[in-house]
Amino acid sequence: MAIIEKYEGVGFSVSHSFDTNPVDEHFKYHIHDRYELFCLVKGRVGYVVEGHTYKLRSGAILLMRQGEAHKLIVNESDEYERYVLIFRPEIFNAFSASLLKPFTDRGLGARNLYLSSELGVSAITMFEKIFKEAPVSSPLDAIVSNISALLSSIGLAFFNNSSERNNTENDLGHSIISYINENLSSELSLETISRIIHLSPSQINRIFRKITGTSIHDYILSKRLILFQEKLSSGKSATIASQECGFNDYSSFYRLYKKRFGVSPTRIQK
Repeated sequence: MAIIEKYEGVGFSVSHSFDTNPVDEHFKYHIHDRYELFCLVKGRVGYVVEGHTYKLRSGAILLMRQGEAHKLIVNESDEYERYVLIFRPEIFNAFSASLLKPFTDRGLGARNLYLSSELGVSAITMFEKIFKEAPVSSPLDAIVSNISALLSSIGLAFFNNSSERNNTENDLGHSIISYINENLSSELSLETISRIIHLSPSQINRIFRKITGTSIHDYILSKRLILFQEKLSSGKSATIASQECGFNDYSSFYRLYKKRFGVSPTRIQK
């Protein structure tokens, strides 16, 4: 991956990246503890968000809130170019509550996709302006002014189409995802899910991996670690937060966390 341009600061990271002959296996299922705004410039690619697959075209915008699992799908693309903004909602100050409703007021993996044709503005142009204005003003000011305008257009499209565009209520895979996210603090072994869903563990694992590209074990672990960070940020101790996220043995959790993030839970809290 070649990063053409990038700015980072407190609460944000914005980048413009390009790949020649991207390989699907290089793009893993992942979860952030922040919000993400993704804009495709070029490439024959798709995206899986919480098991729902979206087909993308140039100018497409994807919204992912914190804790929402997602993965790129490469469809024999010779070139793959995109803009990505990863941010904390605080950078938008008083406007965040209303601007971020398209991120928060929906189900997991639902209504993530927006096209420039339905927004009336070009997301690519907005990101181009960020990198043009950043050296003159500041990266944060350029992001807030341009992305606030883009989010306002997205919000209008979101509220004008309040019905769910992606009806997944009868989809078994999404039933599994919903059950997991509603019970992260409880026992969530494959056997437990099998009893609830009334399918064999092997069937559940096959269905889940097919729609998400990852195993149930890895999905639950990633979700719980993000939930732990949220509880830690709210002021809870690492021990209590880990217990509330389904980790009953703190010493085992401590080793797992340090292996995943490279630092201890208490270091993050400080």
